[in-house]
Amino acid sequence: MPRVVSHRKPSLLLFLLLSLHLILMASSVRGVRGGSLLEDTLLTLFSPFLRGASGVSSGFASTWHHYVGLRGVEEENRRLRARIGTLTLEAREAEEARREADRLRTLLDLKDTAHPSSIAARVIARGGAGSARTILVDRGSNAGVAPQQAVITPRGAVGRVVEAAPGVAKVLSLVDSNSGVAAIVQRTRVQGVLVGEGETTCRLEFVSDEAPVEVGDVVVTSGLDGIFPKGILLGVISEVGEAQGLTRYVQVRPEVDPHRLEEVLVLRAAAAGTEAPPPTTATGDQP
Repeated sequence: MPRVVSHRKPSLLLFLLLSLHLILMASSVRGVRGGSLLEDTLLTLFSPFLRGASGVSSGFASTWHHYVGLRGVEEENRRLRARIGTLTLEAREAEEARREADRLRTLLDLKDTAHPSSIAARVIARGGAGSARTILVDRGSNAGVAPQQAVITPRGAVGRVVEAAPGVAKVLSLVDSNSGVAAIVQRTRVQGVLVGEGETTCRLEFVSDEAPVEVGDVVVTSGLDGIFPKGILLGVISEVGEAQGLTRYVQVRPEVDPHRLEEVLVLRAAAAGTEAPPPTTATGDQP
């Protein structure tokens, strides 16, 4: 075996010398593109690999730029969402402030034009146990609030004061079963007493079985109880029952919902015989 290799050494050496000579000749001969023949040959052989490598590199660079761009867009979207949340909150706060300003403006207009000596108060709590329906306001005896004073809003009657401490007062609402307000049907002048039913309705008691009352009739204060001025809106008749003996059941839906009250006016003194301004048209919605 070593002898065979030794015989082939001259042939291998000759092949290497010829190959080197061809390479040198190829490097000196100009190709058709102006470069050496060796360069053209190498470019031809390796161009597919170079193009593939270039494509991979370009694809990676493009993917990286897209990734960086998407990260920037995501961060910008996050900032925009946070800004939108802040603006939405500010818009809601501004809307609430506007609504409160509208309510207070209407309340003060009523105070200035019809009841200049009244006391404006905010509702701070509501109570309900059984058929009792009361509210607490943030003005008390130190502001001139006293029991048996009427409590109203621009929409109509709320109830009457039953207790007054220095900084707070309790108001018995119209729907309380212990409430009673002298009332009159605006259209027919039928009189009665409005009594609470403990939930969201009242009934007009002592209405004759022949009295001309209908669903939709407006009920206002008559002023005969010495607490409410005459003509303050109480509510609208929502049901008229069949006659029961000498009277009939007349249900009234109060205009003011005590569960949605926020501000009220307390009338300082009893106003028997006085006339209130014309009541607001009954709609059933509380501002």
